[in-house]
Amino acid sequence: MFVTYEVLLYLVFFLGLPFFLLAGLVRGKYVANFTERMGVYRTPSRGHDLWLHAVSVGEAIAARPVVAEIARLRPGTSLVVTTTTITGQVQARRLYPEATVAYFPFDFSFAVRRFLGHHRPRVFATMETEIWPNATRLARARGLRLVMANGRISDRSFPRYRLLRFAVRRILGHYDRILAREDTDRTRFIAIGAPASIVETTGNVKFDYEPDAAPLAIAPELERMIAGRRVLVLGSTMEGEDEAFVPLLSAFIAAENAFVIVAPRKQERFEAVAVLLAGLDFARRSVILSREDGEGSGAKLPDASEALRSAQGDNSILLLDTFGELAKIYRFADAAFVGGSIAKFGGHNPIEPAAAGVPVCFGPSMTNFRDVASTFLGAHAAVEVRDAGEVLAFARRMFADDAARHALGEKARSTVLANRGAAARTARRIVELLA
Repeated sequence: MFVTYEVLLYLVFFLGLPFFLLAGLVRGKYVANFTERMGVYRTPSRGHDLWLHAVSVGEAIAARPVVAEIARLRPGTSLVVTTTTITGQVQARRLYPEATVAYFPFDFSFAVRRFLGHHRPRVFATMETEIWPNATRLARARGLRLVMANGRISDRSFPRYRLLRFAVRRILGHYDRILAREDTDRTRFIAIGAPASIVETTGNVKFDYEPDAAPLAIAPELERMIAGRRVLVLGSTMEGEDEAFVPLLSAFIAAENAFVIVAPRKQERFEAVAVLLAGLDFARRSVILSREDGEGSGAKLPDASEALRSAQGDNSILLLDTFGELAKIYRFADAAFVGGSIAKFGGHNPIEPAAAGVPVCFGPSMTNFRDVASTFLGAHAAVEVRDAGEVLAFARRMFADDAARHALGEKARSTVLANRGAAARTARRIVELLA
């Protein structure tokens, strides 16, 4: 099975090479981290207790309370954190300054062996359901203990895994523990071949998220722009959602005296959304430069007030075309929408605005956060909406009724607090394997 997989992997790699090269030239993807993902390192080799894999930004953030609890239970645990995406790398370096941060190797046998030989971990913990046959097989062969943390199987992926059960069963059999988000996920892991004895429900570590109390770099400029108006944050929007919202924003802003922050989920959407907003009074976060942005660069950059004065008109919309600031932006919101949920992308994490005490709504497509969405809706701590018009109607209600806004925001925050504890349970299981 593994030989066939490796042959297919090489075939896909070589057939896809022109795409990877083009994407590298156009978007800056793949090329910068290619050699490291092939197992070529410039840093000295050193051993680590724990290899934690967090594929991208969301997983890196979700892992933070787990890592903090591991450090409390087992001080001095050395950590190598891997991500797959560039944005995940940026987030991991910010969140884990004491750890070694690297890219997850391509799943070629030689690349995985080089990674294991260079970083020499003892335990491998992957956040969520990252199933890589060679990484799993070779880590076990080297003597590593393996744990899947915050494991989930979406409605979309379950039929595919079940179809490939004969292969998936062999891979999952290498794990010491599979820690599922909820009972539905536990049942699905067992159905696709995981031994029932290693699968347990530990809860969703994303509920253990703590809002970052550090100041937002552009807070003074943002407050000047908001100028006392009510704020709607359209967070993690996806293709199709921005296109639905933008034609409605001008009338909404005028009628409600509102300020709107639009935060596309993906970097490749930044320019497309800027084009959609053309003709409206909007500013781009990327051109609102704080003095701190220029420190040490050797270049003279305009300060934030100059950038704002150069914007056309009194801006009523901010395009958040940066990464790592959305969670802090939510603290300015009077209402928030979590994207990827009206367009059918499976939704994004509503816990960040909820933890900040912000009234939150999302669409019906929340399969990526099935248990989280049902928890909020079951507690009447969030509102499900069907389209962009209903999102703006939700915001109008929150703007008009202070008591309702505070009540829903507090209920959202209380729901987050009531569902914490998974990070501690997950950390204890990992520490047991480190003993």
